[in-house]
Amino acid sequence: MTTWTRARRAIATVACGGLAATLVGAALAPAATAAGGDGTLPKKEAPAVEKEETLVAGVVYSFKGGLAAAAGSADAVAARASVHASVQSALKASGARVTNGAHAVDAGGTWAVEFATPVPAAQARAAIEALDGVPGISDVEPNYISTADAAAPIVPKDPYVKQYQWNIWDYSSRGTIDGVAWPTGGYSSHATALWPATKGKNVVVAVLDTGRTAHPQLDDVTVAGYDMISNKDRARDGNGRDSNPQDQGDWDDEGPSSWHGTHVAGIVAAKWDGARGVGVAPGVRIQHVRVLGYEGGTSADIAAAITWASGGTVSGTSKNKTPAKVINLSLGGKHECGAMTQRAIDNARKRGAVIVVSAGNSATSASLYGPANCKNVITVAALDEYGQRASYSNYGKDVEIGAPGGEYASGYRMILSTLNTGTTRPATQTWGTNMGTSQAAPHVSAAAAMLTSLGLKGSAVESAVKKATSPFPNYPNYPEYNCTTSKCGAGYLNLQKVLAPAGDVTISGTAKVGSTVTAKYNFAGKVNGYKFQWYRDGKAISGATGKTRTLTSNDKGKVIKVRVVPVGTGSYVSISKYSAGTKVG
Repeated sequence: MTTWTRARRAIATVACGGLAATLVGAALAPAATAAGGDGTLPKKEAPAVEKEETLVAGVVYSFKGGLAAAAGSADAVAARASVHASVQSALKASGARVTNGAHAVDAGGTWAVEFATPVPAAQARAAIEALDGVPGISDVEPNYISTADAAAPIVPKDPYVKQYQWNIWDYSSRGTIDGVAWPTGGYSSHATALWPATKGKNVVVAVLDTGRTAHPQLDDVTVAGYDMISNKDRARDGNGRDSNPQDQGDWDDEGPSSWHGTHVAGIVAAKWDGARGVGVAPGVRIQHVRVLGYEGGTSADIAAAITWASGGTVSGTSKNKTPAKVINLSLGGKHECGAMTQRAIDNARKRGAVIVVSAGNSATSASLYGPANCKNVITVAALDEYGQRASYSNYGKDVEIGAPGGEYASGYRMILSTLNTGTTRPATQTWGTNMGTSQAAPHVSAAAAMLTSLGLKGSAVESAVKKATSPFPNYPNYPEYNCTTSKCGAGYLNLQKVLAPAGDVTISGTAKVGSTVTAKYNFAGKVNGYKFQWYRDGKAISGATGKTRTLTSNDKGKVIKVRVVPVGTGSYVSISKYSAGTKVG
């Protein structure tokens, strides 16, 4: 049986093959130059993407009105238990082999029952239809299985950055490729351009994935997470949900464990230690929420994880003491966005979380894949190092932005991040390469975290991420991989387009009538100019819009301050800054 897990591993094997106990040069893609050095794009062939079969782990249903909101009285508990029993009976009468009992998706209004083994979507239809007549429930839907999709202002001294991490800042000098001028920093995230202003300090990013493995560049920035896998066989830890998000390995007959969650987490926030590589936002804190295990993970567990990570209540679990402001979902499957998943996303957004989702690795429309096709998420396509769509990446109207995902063909590089050498169980910590929209999404999650640390919230973060972009290049060769706004979103992620204060705005000069005072400031990003506004006792002074100002008698005894607004070109994000107040003598 072909599954997306196996299709994903066809990509991951290319990425992870050859890893030794410690990072060695042979395990990495070589430092890149244009193929043949002739100023043309390396040849790219269509990927061998398997047509995955959508599998269903069980069914999800919600209690109607009163039962959903009922308190924990004896009568309410008995009524809900009766409905659960009716659901079990109806499923068994339909011929479905199901596990006994149900597990909560949220605070108790929505529940999931699993089949003994996953079945194709068509086979699950009879079981779902069997629940139509059960009183007291609504919103019956399949519980789909998802799998993992897989000169800067600051120059890090970490040796891997310049040599391998083109996704952080590309130091290549390529001149012109197929008539397209190579931009400074290449088609990387340009993350280091924003580091003088922020590295995402203390913002929590939840990585809903395979869980965590120990790694020296992640351990110190990891906060308490959760294992949300409800099926003990899929979890491989002997139980269902618990507070230990340790990655137990997702190996099967098709290949070794991917340690996917470790790789994704390192892209977001690997610590800047000066010795190896680094994450896009090395000030961020990581929260591992385990949802993918053996043969993937279910929509119900993923929805529960979204709820828990954002600070919501999931029956039977402990409260999240460090709710995430950004949730990364480098996973998905070929199915619609179910009502349960959409509800979890919508409620997480109401709690202030931003949800970032990979577009999928099947080289087709992202609209066919959930949760990439859900509303109120940022869906990310994967780009190669030349700014084109990666050959495997999904695309289309549901994609908001493109980010580095890597490419497997000769002359291209993949994405370097934290990893583990174990084939089944975790072994030695290391660094290694992989590629996929799974690798593209965490670049955007890191960007969202840095924007959050600058004071933006919720929908303002989502809007800013889409503005922090540059236009896609348009190459005459291999035009089928050129990105457009209809295929890959607003543009490629470029954090140099975030113009943010890199320190305080101050007022220099003597603050007395007749003296001239000057605004002093420092901003990160590609700033092309500044706008100024001076204030007196909190009110804007008409016409006072220059960098300097000569104080008048109207200012005597009043408190003045200045606001500095950075200005860029094209699409950019402007974060203004006020000075502290200064009293005029």
